[in-house]
Amino acid sequence: MKAKRIYILLAIIAILFLLLLFRLSQIQLFSTESFGQSNVNLLERSVAQRSHQIVLSNGRGTIVDRNGIELTNKKVNDAIIFPGFQSNTDLVNRIAEVLAVSTNQIRSKTNEVENPLYLTDILDVEISEAQFEDLKEISVQGFLPVERSISEDPSVASHFVGLVRENKQAYEKRYEAKGDQIKPVGISGIEQAFDPFLLAKEEEKLLYHVDAVGQPMFGYELLYSGFENSFYPLTVETTIDVSLQKKAEELLAKYKIKDGGIVLLDVESRDVLVMASRPLINSDNPYEQDSIANRMLISNPPGSVFKTVVALAAIEQLHVDPNRTFNCSKDYLNDNEKANRDLGMLNFEQSFAKSCNRTFAELAVELMEKDPDLLNQYVDRLGLLGPVGWTGNRYQYENLRHFPQEQKGSIWGFEGAEKDAGVVKVTAIGQRDVRLTPLAVANMMATIASNGENKSVRGVKRIVYKNGSTMTEFEEQKKEQTLNPYSLNQLKKLMIQVTSENGTASSLQGLDIAGKSGTAQMGDSKKTHHWFGGFFPYEKPKYAMVGVEFNNTEESSKIYSVYKELVEFIYETNK
Repeated sequence: MKAKRIYILLAIIAILFLLLLFRLSQIQLFSTESFGQSNVNLLERSVAQRSHQIVLSNGRGTIVDRNGIELTNKKVNDAIIFPGFQSNTDLVNRIAEVLAVSTNQIRSKTNEVENPLYLTDILDVEISEAQFEDLKEISVQGFLPVERSISEDPSVASHFVGLVRENKQAYEKRYEAKGDQIKPVGISGIEQAFDPFLLAKEEEKLLYHVDAVGQPMFGYELLYSGFENSFYPLTVETTIDVSLQKKAEELLAKYKIKDGGIVLLDVESRDVLVMASRPLINSDNPYEQDSIANRMLISNPPGSVFKTVVALAAIEQLHVDPNRTFNCSKDYLNDNEKANRDLGMLNFEQSFAKSCNRTFAELAVELMEKDPDLLNQYVDRLGLLGPVGWTGNRYQYENLRHFPQEQKGSIWGFEGAEKDAGVVKVTAIGQRDVRLTPLAVANMMATIASNGENKSVRGVKRIVYKNGSTMTEFEEQKKEQTLNPYSLNQLKKLMIQVTSENGTASSLQGLDIAGKSGTAQMGDSKKTHHWFGGFFPYEKPKYAMVGVEFNNTEESSKIYSVYKELVEFIYETNK
């Protein structure tokens, strides 16, 4: 009986051994790529358990300025340090010598390194090209110089460039995608407008093996993944000039412009060279108080800037007698009340220079009596209502817009408003229901400066493959020219008087600027919008620029100081 039990026990052991042998064979020989009900690839899982990775780039496309300077995914020189590297005294000394830091600083920062880290993440240093070349001469296990991309919010032109965030709802709606593989998407600016081109295809990373306790195994080759594609990621080449953009932002900060900004266009190409908006974006919560909104694309009352439209219409349709005078001491709405400014009797040219409300209210009424559609026609011919940004088709993307957040403008608030003389008078001075974007006003100034050549405003010049070849270009979009060069020449003569000694923008005199100022009263509040739009140099205009300060509570605005110093900077750098 005892022997029988032993035989049974041996049989059970043999069966268990055979089952174990079969299981091992299945794992190691027969089902290595499709094991179990979940069809697990055991080879890949094994490699994954022994392989670790360091991300060198998130794979998203890069946005650069017109000269190729990176605005996003800035590439920096760096080095990866692995656990235990600080025990190599010679290595630490050589790094300290190259980077001009103390060995104690390196040791204190890396004393408890348990996982591979980037050197610049723990040391407050920037590695120059010369230093990087010296670091590459160090051939020691546990230390690897590399070039990496920094994925962070743009430090310059943040409203223009835009932000990237994880947004499951936006990703699924935009790409009709489902599942857990949600990629970060552009939520504003160029990042949003060109998200289909910038969306990450594959991360670029460094792969390395670890031993049983997680230490790097340097006997195995370090592998790079995601570098094989010669086409992606793409680069979006914008029209922005970083040097001018930085100067504009510096001046907005200097003069404490908290709500407003600057738009600078190249008159000939209609490229955006500067687009700076305030308030600054709250990176922690971009949607809080709408800080993500680009104020240069939002329509607001332009005040007397709108008199530019009335003046051009009056030149062509009313043939205003240069000797005709207007009583600019009277209120523009009520003959029995005095105006806020006692300007006396002024002719047409003087009225434009001093921005007399009475003159343009009278002229607007005369225009609308002649044809109730005249102001609409001139606003349309000057391209003021917009959108004025570049729009077109590329590949499967219809109506691709360079500025998808750009708002349309407006003149009238209700049907038949153009037939009400009282409404017309207020409209003539850019109040009541008139709404224009700074971008549209800048484009109007460029159109006037170029003798009526109207074009769409570009924010991007082309998209480039990783190998440097062009994927697509965004050509200049010319529109039908409907403005009379002679009339525009007469208008330009009025505009140069605005920056003369007797004009409303006399602080800009001597800089060869022609333009129009505007101050819009915000209802019963004490807040005002201050505008100045113009072009320069007067004889051969190259730039059109609009500066705005919204919701100002002071009697005057510092936006003129910003405008002046930026023009001076442009002249100085173009000598």
